[in-house]
This record gives sequence, C-alpha cells and structure tokens, in this order.
Amino acid sequence: MSTTIYLVRHGRTALNAQGRFRGRQDPPLDDRGYVDAAEAAHALGGAGVKAVYASPLLRTRQTAEFIARASNGRVVPEPDLLDLDHGRWEGLTPEEASAQAPEAFARFRSDPRSAEAPGGERLSDVERRVLAALEGIGGRHDGAACAAVSHEIPIRLVIASLRGLRGSGMWEFGLPTGSVTELLWNGSLSLVALPERTAP
Repeated sequence: MSTTIYLVRHGRTALNAQGRFRGRQDPPLDDRGYVDAAEAAHALGGAGVKAVYASPLLRTRQTAEFIARASNGRVVPEPDLLDLDHGRWEGLTPEEASAQAPEAFARFRSDPRSAEAPGGERLSDVERRVLAALEGIGGRHDGAACAAVSHEIPIRLVIASLRGLRGSGMWEFGLPTGSVTELLWNGSLSLVALPERTAP
C-alpha cells in the first residue's frame, strides 16, 4: 500500500513579504498568508487527508489548522519539519546576509548541501531530518493520504533530493507560499507533482 504525502509550504508572513530569512523566528501569518492557507486547504479538500503534520512554528501550525478543519482532522506536531536554523542570518535579507558573510553566502547559493548558516545549521542536516520525518509519516499511514506543513528551504531540499538536483538547482523552481508538492511513499519516497501554482 502507498501513502500520498502532500508537502505544503506555510502561508506568507510579514518576514516573507519583506524578503527576510525566517528560520526559527516565529511570526504569524499575515493577511495574504491566511489566503494561502485557505487555498491550500481547498486544494486538498477532496484528497482524503487523514492526518496533518506541522513543524512547531506558528506559521506552519496556522496553515495546518486550515487543512485539518477542511479534512475533519487534527494537527500533529513534527519537530523535524522545522525550518533551517539560519543562525546569524535570521531576520536579514539575502543582501544583508551576503554583506555579513560573503563566502558563506556564496556557498549557500551555489552549493547549498555543503553550506552552513553562520552560527546555525548545515543544510545537509536539514535534508536528512526532513526526509526521515516524511519517511516516518509515510510508514505510519499506509494506504492513506497525509499533509505535512513545512518551510521553504526544507521543502526545496526534499524536492532537490528526489529530483537528483545538484548545486544551485534547488533554487531554480517555483515554490510559493501555500503551495502543495505531492509525494508518494511506497517503501521509499518519490516525487509525484510539483506545485501547480508557481507565483505568489
């Protein structure tokens, strides 16, 4: 039996709108973010979602609540869906991060899997923990459909891993807030469909 996992990027926050790294900061959804969450819930309304997982941060939990209400379910916390710890880059724009640590930021953009946010987390560690979390979700819900609400960089790392993308390839596809990526668990994870919505 296969498990469908809908990997959802949380709705927009004020930091998203300002183009700032969110990381472990905990802003709520903004007005557009509530629309994003409602649209994601509507998109999954007929998917038969049996469980909704979310990272512990408020923006993912708020998004997950919309999906859970639409599917008569509840939100289950999953710590390993958490965003990258951006360390000293949290709250900065990419331009500010680049000015603060030019070499580290250049590697972050050109070869993310080998990069580490200064004072934060290695992206390769994020990739491992998020893939493990999704595999665990798939194994717990054999034959069902689930949603997992996470963050931009973890989702990009998952997609890049499943597509075999290397280097800067993980930045080269659209992943708007509130978007839904479809995965399949059948003993291993595979990518079924990228988000249909490619712009905010």
